[in-house]
Amino acid sequence: MSGAEFSFDCRARSRLAGGWLLLAFLAMGISTLFAFLLVMLRTPFINPGWIDDRFFTHALVLHVDFAVIIWFLSFAGVLWSLFSRSRWLQAGWLALLFAFAGVGMILAAAFGSQSEVMLSNYIPVLKTPLFLAGLVSFGAGMLVLVLTSVGRGKRTVSSFGCHCAGIAVLTALLVLLWTVFSPVLDSSNAHYFEDLFWGTGHVLQFSYMLLMLVAWLQLARLAGIRLPQDGLLRGLFLLAVIPLVSVLFIHLQFLPGSAAYRHAYTELMRYGSWPVAMLLGGILLFRLRQRLANTNTWAGLALFFSVVLFAVGLFAGTLIRADNVLVTAHYHGTVGAVTLSFMGLSYYLLPRLGANTPAAGPVRVQIGMYGSGMLLLIAGLFWSGLHDVPRKTPGAEHLSNNIAGNGAEIFGMLLMGMGGLIGLSATILFLFLAARSLWPVQQTLFQRRVDQPGSS
Repeated sequence: MSGAEFSFDCRARSRLAGGWLLLAFLAMGISTLFAFLLVMLRTPFINPGWIDDRFFTHALVLHVDFAVIIWFLSFAGVLWSLFSRSRWLQAGWLALLFAFAGVGMILAAAFGSQSEVMLSNYIPVLKTPLFLAGLVSFGAGMLVLVLTSVGRGKRTVSSFGCHCAGIAVLTALLVLLWTVFSPVLDSSNAHYFEDLFWGTGHVLQFSYMLLMLVAWLQLARLAGIRLPQDGLLRGLFLLAVIPLVSVLFIHLQFLPGSAAYRHAYTELMRYGSWPVAMLLGGILLFRLRQRLANTNTWAGLALFFSVVLFAVGLFAGTLIRADNVLVTAHYHGTVGAVTLSFMGLSYYLLPRLGANTPAAGPVRVQIGMYGSGMLLLIAGLFWSGLHDVPRKTPGAEHLSNNIAGNGAEIFGMLLMGMGGLIGLSATILFLFLAARSLWPVQQTLFQRRVDQPGSS
């Protein structure tokens, strides 16, 4: 298939994109390590004595921040770099330096002295200056990259979608700055970080969704699916980002941290973040079904599982009535959909950035394992949520306090554990395939000959 949507003709731009891709893979590896520990702690009959509840909360913070914030935004850095102008590449390297420094500070804080854990939604934190400085450094890197990338570069549907995602990230950062300097928030309040990141976290979901749509379109091209006209696709991206206009009205009408403020952002995400994605996903799945001969390709498989995971995650979200693992089922569906779309797009990008081409057979196995494992994980969380199993706590603790009549809960948590282990195994396989493609890297970062855009 044609690679005309993306630009690989500039070696310097490809090297910068390769740097962001390495950071993205590093973030995924770190999040996978802590996810494995979390799955162990929530799976009945697995009781590693050296892991306590305090370790569970630390692992949860690192898993969420690396799996959602750093992995997603680093991968966004790959795409923005590919669409940036050559004269802004130095700013891109500066942004990458800020991002790597931020990741280093976060890890140093995590393995340093014991710190208070704040399990705020979207961006949980360790309450230490070094950890917070790491988040600031990473955020500064994203701000520099967005400001030097949005609105520039190759004018294609994919670049338009990436620029819309950049607008969403810029909006999220502006919301964060607005909230930080709000006089109504008290940093000594127990809910300070929850209120601080509430608006930013909701807006970031729009950027992830927009980047997922970019990945879906490229996977559809690779699977041989006939896409709608470019004008229609641009219109869909525009419709997906337009709801963010309401952010200005939210901050003009409501005070950060108030019940009305929280409700407004909840309604914004509930009604504004998914319709375009489900419309495009439905169109692509329908056309994929019409090309049954291509459904066994890795691109078609990745597209299928990503769309299904997103739909399942949305369905779980409609049933949330309390703070239990139904919430976890919801965001593992939507986050898993974005992750799988990025995995698929990584297999396309790697050879075009100078790495080796991963073998198609293992790629299909990896995608199938991840998609099926995540569906099992969500099914277990869904079942447990219907039985009101709480989230953000080790599963063994809940079961020990509720031995009688908990057979249904144990079944759901075992299903969750099995799906989680399959999904984690698939993630490890993905990282192995990526590392094998990157090794050996000749001379410096991704300096091998770049394949022609038209190659497949």
